[in-house]
Amino acid sequence: MPVRGRGRPRSFDPDEALRLAGERFRTQGLAGTSLDDLSEATGLARPSLAAAFGDKRALYIATIERLTARVEEHLLRLGERGLPLGPLIERLLVGGIDLYFAGADQPEGCLIINTAATAAASDDEVRARLSAFIAMQDRRITGLLAAAGSPAPEAHGRIVAAMLHSLSVRARAGEPREVLVDLAKDAASLIAGTNSSSGGGAAKLVGGA
Repeated sequence: MPVRGRGRPRSFDPDEALRLAGERFRTQGLAGTSLDDLSEATGLARPSLAAAFGDKRALYIATIERLTARVEEHLLRLGERGLPLGPLIERLLVGGIDLYFAGADQPEGCLIINTAATAAASDDEVRARLSAFIAMQDRRITGLLAAAGSPAPEAHGRIVAAMLHSLSVRARAGEPREVLVDLAKDAASLIAGTNSSSGGGAAKLVGGA
């Protein structure tokens, strides 16, 4: 149940509060999420939320910043595994799909791609955060593919990032997970010019909570 007392609970964890708020924003979007929704999701009273993060828009932007940082960290960690090009691309794409289907009663896709793209139409700061997220993905994925031997890492990196965004939208639209996984594997094979296989479970690396 939401905490209705004054101030923050002793166990207040800002990162966990942002994660929970991000899940609610991911489901309902910025405009569709009320402060009462966020209070219910985080277990924090509205005054506590305001004291910790500011207004609803500031909290939404903070969830975008959190997710951007986490995605970048995961991509850097993936680079340490030294995967070949085909399996690397497949893990990026299927790992994204896993996250698009996680943490909700139905597939919700990526918080940033599926909600910030709408809010960005009327909010310059949200548009700037969305652009920064996409630029980070392009840069980090390009670096991963270059290290894995891609002959055209910048072009391939943009294509893989664009595939992640498309998969997020398709997940939100209700396409079955197995269909999206097949699409991801086909894309990995086409980009890498091989019959790729990750040889194991996909890492949960891109666009999630």
